[in-house]
Amino acid sequence: MQRLTLPLHIVGDTVRSFAFQKFLQPFNESTIMNSLFKISVLLLFAGLLSTACDKENFDEITPEAPDYQPDTVEVNNLMIALRPNSSDGLALGCITINYPFDLLQESGDSITISSDADFDAALALVGLEQVVDFVFPLSVTDSEGNISQVADNEELGLAFASCVPNGNWTYSPGLLPVFLFEDWCYSLVYPVSLEDGDGNAYTVNTEQELIDLFATVSPLFYVLPLTVTDVDGNQVVIDDVDSFFAAVDSCVGTTITPPVIVGAVFQIEGFGCNELVFPFNLELSDGSVVTINDEDDYANFVLGNDENFQLAYPFSLVNLITGDTLNIDTDDAFIESLEACGIIIIIEEPDSCSAPAHIFLFFNQGIIQCNYTVNYPAQVEAEGVIYDLDDMNDYFAVYNMYSSQIDAIDIVYPISITLVNSGDIIEFNSDAEICAFINDCG
Repeated sequence: MQRLTLPLHIVGDTVRSFAFQKFLQPFNESTIMNSLFKISVLLLFAGLLSTACDKENFDEITPEAPDYQPDTVEVNNLMIALRPNSSDGLALGCITINYPFDLLQESGDSITISSDADFDAALALVGLEQVVDFVFPLSVTDSEGNISQVADNEELGLAFASCVPNGNWTYSPGLLPVFLFEDWCYSLVYPVSLEDGDGNAYTVNTEQELIDLFATVSPLFYVLPLTVTDVDGNQVVIDDVDSFFAAVDSCVGTTITPPVIVGAVFQIEGFGCNELVFPFNLELSDGSVVTINDEDDYANFVLGNDENFQLAYPFSLVNLITGDTLNIDTDDAFIESLEACGIIIIIEEPDSCSAPAHIFLFFNQGIIQCNYTVNYPAQVEAEGVIYDLDDMNDYFAVYNMYSSQIDAIDIVYPISITLVNSGDIIEFNSDAEICAFINDCG
């Protein structure tokens, strides 16, 4: 039932008006009856007003919870960096997240992604169905085809941010493409200054901040100089791209071959007054050839391969003095180009066993001309002590112990090698046999 409620000042005015009129009117019967009637009406009205104001008679109204969605939803930044890769999964930098995998939704439910189409459809979901994170563990494949499991977001982020950039190495002499250096035995010293491709500046204070920014901003660069620490805790300052490669080459156990070529960024080494011209070919230890078209190709090749290589004929040089282009297709032509720079080349026949046999054997393995590996276990002897060798690190440990008297180290025979190309095994029983083999294959 609809109730009418009057403002209290209207009721009060009505009562005051009646009382004033009562004293002005004559006291006759009709007047008294009219007055009593009016009083009765007012009392009835006051009763109704009192009932209407009773708290217990109000209709109880329960407000409903507002129907709205949060303005912002926290989404894992690594999801933003996912790209179509192949039918097997989605690319996250140099790694692939293999199908099928699950994504977590804002509601707490999950959705299975088995194809690029599934992923595109998942990105279009909104509200509580919006995808916000991965469901771990995930199956991933690295750039070499190795499959592994990542247990959490931290492990996935480290794998992603450790991918070696495949470009922008020559973007600017004062910038270095961003990636983590843990695989090269270095750690960043924070805070770190960064810059994107538009020149916007950033500062990150932790590894996680760097990974989040790396996932959302591309391209991203370190602003040089950059300070890192090695495995012994020593700080190393990287001033340019070339000093970065020098630092990488100094890592313990690394197989990175230091740069020998350069254009705008890498320093030129080994060509005198000449500059190597792109493209050129590199010959690998198995005899295959890789074409290097620019400095990005070279940087990616050096950081992405662990085998020895050499510059293959023919290649071109530009004389920086005359501007002439030289076509180099033989050793003699290369020697002439260096002699034109005032560099005198003297070629001497090697003296058989001019150095201890262990130096010949262990230091020449892997070079393209001989291309062999020493078979382990092996043994060397020094000052009456026999040392067991299970790998090159064991040999270097003995070598370092006797670095001031390398003649004190002798090979314990027999010892053998395996030729990489043919798989043939050659056994040596004396220093002379090792020296003869090295001289012949070189």
